Amino acid sequence: MTKKLIKSIDKIIESSGSENITIFTNHLKIDGRIYIPEGRCDECHDDFITLENATLCRLSDYCTCDDENCECNDYVCFNYDWINIAIDDIVAFSVIK
Repeated sequence: MTKKLIKSIDKIIESSGSENITIFTNHLKIDGRIYIPEGRCDECHDDFITLENATLCRLSDYCTCDDENCECNDYVCFNYDWINIAIDDIVAFSVIK
């Protein structure tokens, strides 16, 4: 599944023209720009997705209310120049234009 997920993301990025992605794990929300070495997925690692200029938020701290006018807490997030995410931990993702 790992290579298939990377190839799937690569195709979505190619068709959308955007390299920005949001990834969800069971505990984290991660925003960033997906890094594919020299635009070729055959050089990607099988078990990890690499993001640059990433923002990582722990979901339990990020949104803690259930009101209609709920606002999430961006100030509890952390910024990283680079981060690797284990593919097996990904629950959902979205390429963002």
